[in-house]
Amino acid sequence: MLTQVAAGRTYDFSHSVGRGAQSGMGFSQPVAAAQGPNGVVYVVNRGSEGISNVSWNRIGYGARVSQITIGAEWGQEEFLGEFSKYGDGNGEFIWGSGVVVDSQGRVYVSDEWLNQINVYDQDGNFLSRWSTLESDDGGEHGTASIAIDADDNIYVTDGRSHQVRKFGSDGKFIASWGSQGSDNGQFNAPWGITVDQAGNVYVADHRNHRVQKFTSDGRWMASFGSPGTGRGQLHLPTSVAVDPEGDVYIADWSDNGQHPGRVHIFDAEGTFIITLIGDAQELSAWAKLTVDANADYLKRRREVNLQNMESEWRFALPTGLMYDADKGRLLVVDSQRSRFQIYNKVTGYMVPQMNL
Repeated sequence: MLTQVAAGRTYDFSHSVGRGAQSGMGFSQPVAAAQGPNGVVYVVNRGSEGISNVSWNRIGYGARVSQITIGAEWGQEEFLGEFSKYGDGNGEFIWGSGVVVDSQGRVYVSDEWLNQINVYDQDGNFLSRWSTLESDDGGEHGTASIAIDADDNIYVTDGRSHQVRKFGSDGKFIASWGSQGSDNGQFNAPWGITVDQAGNVYVADHRNHRVQKFTSDGRWMASFGSPGTGRGQLHLPTSVAVDPEGDVYIADWSDNGQHPGRVHIFDAEGTFIITLIGDAQELSAWAKLTVDANADYLKRRREVNLQNMESEWRFALPTGLMYDADKGRLLVVDSQRSRFQIYNKVTGYMVPQMNL
């Protein structure tokens, strides 16, 4: 449904943004997004690997950080530029996994393979990089995502050592918590992470099929969801976001009738509200440019049975969520579709009375 009403809240699908592209106006396996100064959204593209007969650190293509703005309506988005690329040099990354922007406009991008953070200015100029490990312990590590608090402290999840680590914005280690397991405060491949306005930390506990909430120093507070595919249940959650009212948004890979991918919404106390499954019934403006420029694309689309078009509307393995508090809307990083799907959280919505 394009508009869903539940528990005094209304979520109204707005539009989608994006298309598949190895550079320029589009995305390639986007995994995370963050908003910076002047409404600029930074999008981490994981890209693909497949170039042969080159060294290991040059086999990828399409990896980059895109800079865009997203308008209030369809067609108002604008591509501003891009920076970084696949590699292990200064400012490069192998497996980009997350992005945040601090109070000074600096952009931090995490790298799951190299276990490091690259830091850029708001224009994408490389500033520094630092390790996401507490120490070189020789163990297995994989920096899965990144979050930032109001004091510019950086939090990262490590999906292989099953930990959360906290750093200063300069990369100085502050604290860590977590171990492998299913008890409160333990993790099994933690992935997405975010911080709410009160400074509490939320972690998508991927293989434990839940989201856990902690204080900023790692004290367990609560859990959201339970394993399963029913109402209010989670299956392989990947990302989490919290809006200013305290509502919690969780992307997971449960089945939506077409693909793995849903977004579940809970209130601040953990009560389930509603689920979104993707509603992009209209092509994005960028995707429409591609179709309109190629008559064969349009012919093939017209050959598809309308019922089968539903597959295109739905989420496909979403891996990122961003709540735009300024505009009151949720941006879902619909990774396998190389796009965002955008939902407005509408206030003052009146359900029409149709007395027919």
